[in-house]
Parts: sequence; C-alpha cells; structure tokens
Amino acid sequence: MRCLMRWLLACALALATSGAVAETIAGACIHPIRKDADLLAIKAALVEARLASWRTSLPWNELEKRKGEYAISAPLGRVVEMIEWASATGRQPLLLLGYGNNLYEPGGLVTTDAAREGFTHYASWVARRMKGKVRYYEIWNEWNIGFGSTTKPRTVGSVEDYAKLVSVTAQAIRAADPQAIILAGGATNSDTRWFEAFARTGAADAVDGISIHPYNYGKPLWGHSPEAAIAWVDEIHRLMLDAHGKPIDMYVTEMGWPTHRGGYTEADAADYLQRFMALAKARPYMKGVWWYDLIDDGDDPTNREHRFGLFGRDGRAKPTARRYEECCGRAIVDSY
Repeated sequence: MRCLMRWLLACALALATSGAVAETIAGACIHPIRKDADLLAIKAALVEARLASWRTSLPWNELEKRKGEYAISAPLGRVVEMIEWASATGRQPLLLLGYGNNLYEPGGLVTTDAAREGFTHYASWVARRMKGKVRYYEIWNEWNIGFGSTTKPRTVGSVEDYAKLVSVTAQAIRAADPQAIILAGGATNSDTRWFEAFARTGAADAVDGISIHPYNYGKPLWGHSPEAAIAWVDEIHRLMLDAHGKPIDMYVTEMGWPTHRGGYTEADAADYLQRFMALAKARPYMKGVWWYDLIDDGDDPTNREHRFGLFGRDGRAKPTARRYEECCGRAIVDSY
C-alpha cells in the first residue's frame, strides 16, 4: 500500500510540473462569525501558512433583521474586520452569500419571488459595501443537500429554484460591482445528477465559475483518494463545459480529510493534501481551492467535524498546514 501511495504521489507531482501550470488561488475556510472566534489566531494561522485567500459567510438573516434595514452586528463586525485585514495584506477573500431570511420566507431557503427579490437586495448591498475589498462571491452553499434549511428533516430545494436565485443574484452583484467574480454550484456528495440538472437550466451563463465540494473521505478503496476526488471534478468540468458551450472555470470551495480518532492520520491527511493540490494546480481550469478548515472547529477528538483543521485549536500547525505552505503559500506582506 505504501508503494502504491508513493507512486500516486509521484504521478501527481509529475503532472503538476509538466507543461503549463495554472495559477490556482490557495485558501482556507474560516468562521469569524462564531462567538468563540479568535481573530488573532485566525490571522496568525493564515500568515504562518502564507495563504492568499480565505472563505467565510456573511449571512443574510444576520445582516437584515428588520425589513429593508441592513446593520453590521457584532458577529458581522468580525467578518468585516477580517475583510479589512485581507485588503490591507493583499489577500482575496471569498464571501459566501446565504441563507434564507424569515422576514421574506420561512424555512431557511429562498424559493419564492419575494424572497428572491429580498436576497438580491441583500447581495447588492454587500457587493456595494465591499467593492474593492472583496472580489469573489459564492451564491449559497451545498444547496443540493438542503444546507440552510431550518426544517427537520432538512428541506432540499429544487435545482430550478436555485438556478433562478443564481441568475437574479449574479445580475445584482454585477450591477453593484462589475469586477466581481461570481461562483455558483457548491454541491457535494459526488452528486453528478444535481450538476447535470443545474447545467440544463442555463444558469451557469450568469456566473464566472462553478464551485464544487469533492469530499470523498470514508469511501472504500480508491474512492477516498485525492485522485478520485479530482476525477469527479474533471467529470463535472466536462459536463458543464458541454452544457455551457465555452470554457468555464472551476473552484473547489471546500475540501479536506478529517483527522479525528478513527479517521485519517495527520500524516495521511497531509499526503492527500499534497497530492490533491498537485493535481489541482496541473489543471488550467482550476482557479482556486479553499481547504476546509483553517482551524479545528472543536475540542472533541472523536468528532469528525472538530478535526478538519490545518491547525489545532492550540495554534499548532498540523502536517497539512506545512504541506499547504510548501506547495501553495505566497510571499505576502503581513501584519496583524
């Protein structure tokens, strides 16, 4: 097995160093909106890993708590602080726009005309406020599994409703900031059928790139490898290219392998990151990768969701952080 892993890594590195290599943004997902967020620790981790970008959300229901009125609350103030810091240090944030707002539609999704109109006003306000500081926007996150739904069990909205939301929101963002790069898709669980349906709607014509979450941890045999993950991204790229009729960029806005007890070792996770990034950088269509997560989300070593971080909660850089810095870090003038 070790010989096979070495061979796969060698192949990935060979691909990455042969021919023209695409410029691929390297970043990580952060959560400054959380009550326990330590912004100094987040900035320090980004500096140590020399990452040029980060991804987080600026939720609609936190920004607009009274209809037609937008206010930066304390949690959103932490997001804004990170955006200001990114602008000052030459980083390029990716801002996720979501989710529903009960002022317009209950249930956490956006499926009605009234909610879509409200969402576009929110997106337009954000794009105007962040113009010149945020270039990348992503419309929603994992719509295909009902992310954002507040019902139990989750309600999964239709592809058609998502496509309508993408079309009108992209138009609103572009009117507010013509230089914005707009992403849509964000599907996970190897859901090729969802992407096929999304491609048929034609909504991809409204955006600049397709986002995707090719998680495959826990799958048997080859299925959980970096090569298998990239193979699915390749498949979706071909699918969207055929439907779009012209070249389209891809962005992996979440990716990772968890290192909880019973999951992957930190050494294996680092090896997987290196192989995945080598393959990603070898693809001209791949314009960005945001690793999930920058810092572990909790203290339970048995909880998978607490162990996706490049860094531990104590600030310790895991082997994944070292590999990420070596393969993808950039020289950036930093202060925090």
